[in-house]
Amino acid sequence: MLRDSKPETMRSLGTRLGLSTMTVSRALRNAQGVSLVTRKRVLEAARLANYRPDPLLAVLNTYRHHRRRSISEAKIAFLTDFQAPDEWRSVTTFARYFEGVRKRSHLLGYEVEPFWLGDPDLTGRRASQILRGRGINGVIVGPLSRGMSALQLNWDLFSTVAVGRSLNSPRVTTVSCNHFQSVELAWQEAWRRGYHRIGIVLTLAEDVRTVGALKASYLLQQLQSGGDALPVLLTDGFSAKDLGAWARDQRPDIILGSEQHHYDLLLGSGAHGGPKPRFLNLNVNPETDVAGIDQGHDKVGEHAAALLHLKMLQRETGIPIPRDLLLIDGVWREGRGEWKLRRPRSAKGRHRLAIRPAHFRDAG
Repeated sequence: MLRDSKPETMRSLGTRLGLSTMTVSRALRNAQGVSLVTRKRVLEAARLANYRPDPLLAVLNTYRHHRRRSISEAKIAFLTDFQAPDEWRSVTTFARYFEGVRKRSHLLGYEVEPFWLGDPDLTGRRASQILRGRGINGVIVGPLSRGMSALQLNWDLFSTVAVGRSLNSPRVTTVSCNHFQSVELAWQEAWRRGYHRIGIVLTLAEDVRTVGALKASYLLQQLQSGGDALPVLLTDGFSAKDLGAWARDQRPDIILGSEQHHYDLLLGSGAHGGPKPRFLNLNVNPETDVAGIDQGHDKVGEHAAALLHLKMLQRETGIPIPRDLLLIDGVWREGRGEWKLRRPRSAKGRHRLAIRPAHFRDAG
């Protein structure tokens, strides 16, 4: 009767590779002081030998490791590439991403350190060296200055998660708002209140940053609802003149958009003509009174930090194939005061179900 062979251990791996047990251990957990060549050699040997660490021992070692280090020493990096190191902080959406990352990371025992990649003299190789020199093994790619961006780092050295969809290359594990669902939810809420001429205004940069999801969802809602087919207003940058011309031609009774500033431009110019259209914000700041969709950027950040922690515990580095993508649904905010979304006068007196297409009757 054949007996099972002894399970592979770090010691036996080291003996076969001519390495110390400590070197094998450091290579397997992506610790500093091991060359990339040695690390790849150890990982390949472990894979071929079907090496499996003892999960209970791994948890105990992780606990001991964090007990030995102060919270301030356990760091992850939040990568940005805007023209100035702190430029991203002025955008509420990006600040909410960071706050979510910071909040969950703190609970898990990490300090979050913003790291600026916008210096034109900073190469990916040098940035990787600096990060590792600071004892950082995990990075979160924050929102970048442009959509469809590419970053160069030695990704094999880091556990990585991105927030938002602005990073196109490499395709790392990503947590993002569900932009498609946000438009779907906004449309349904507007439709059931009696708004049928629903318009949307987008910038080209916003369309790229969301991988076309806002526009695609809007066009699908038009098709499925049988509503009036208003064209998307997609421009490089909004002006009162552009908005006024579009509003006069299309006569929307409500406008979907991610920037209240665009709506204020339209109203301030008085160029819309006819009755004043209402506004639904696709990216509501929950601290305001505006009605629309809270995309939950803080929740996106929290989930990203939790995923990164899991990757670090599992010593998962490099670029995953295929890429993991987690989408967080937005939630409806009713709005308060003058911003509360009420039924238009033209729809009052109609039976609600009579104006809702069959596609939405079971939407909840």
